[in-house]
Amino acid sequence: MAKGKKAQATTSSDVISKFMPIMEIVTLMPEAKNILAEYGLHCFSCAGSEYEALGEGCTGHGFSDEEIDELVDDLNQMLRDMPPRPETLTLTLEGARAIKKIADAEERTDQILEVIADANGGFCMEFQTEPSAGLRPAGKIFTNPNEPSIRVAASPLTLIRIGGATIDFRDGRFKLDLPEDAKTGGCGCSGASCDCKSGSCGC
Repeated sequence: MAKGKKAQATTSSDVISKFMPIMEIVTLMPEAKNILAEYGLHCFSCAGSEYEALGEGCTGHGFSDEEIDELVDDLNQMLRDMPPRPETLTLTLEGARAIKKIADAEERTDQILEVIADANGGFCMEFQTEPSAGLRPAGKIFTNPNEPSIRVAASPLTLIRIGGATIDFRDGRFKLDLPEDAKTGGCGCSGASCDCKSGSCGC
């Protein structure tokens, strides 16, 4: 996997595109740093990577369209090779009620709370009119059966990193608990504990 190799055909399972922010890709797949470095890209360490799309960063480094496609192919292949996680999130009743309280207070009851990557290498939640609209694949939506009006969404790429996690509210904070946390007794996800403010969780 290096700059200049022949590109492979994309498939319907590809979830990384050249339009995605570099920081989002690296947050959701830290191993991507290795591939980016092989291609001579170190944009993931730049302040602008939070907003700069992968394709924009490549163009700025003189990549051709073909070379950008090759990089995207390699990143998607890395995703396909990663151990699979359940494509689910569990929302506890306490978590759903806490979200509902915020949604009611801010008149956002018709919106969806989406779990997204943040600029600090962790995850946060933001109210959205539609999940993953535009350039990213549509997110999956999850609810708690006792509060079905509260909807939480996550994109396919987010679920590759945190699939199987539980969203809870305890000790006055939102918690994103991964399955392996139960074995270690602690949260292994950086930035997963959030304080909800003004309709979003600042990790």
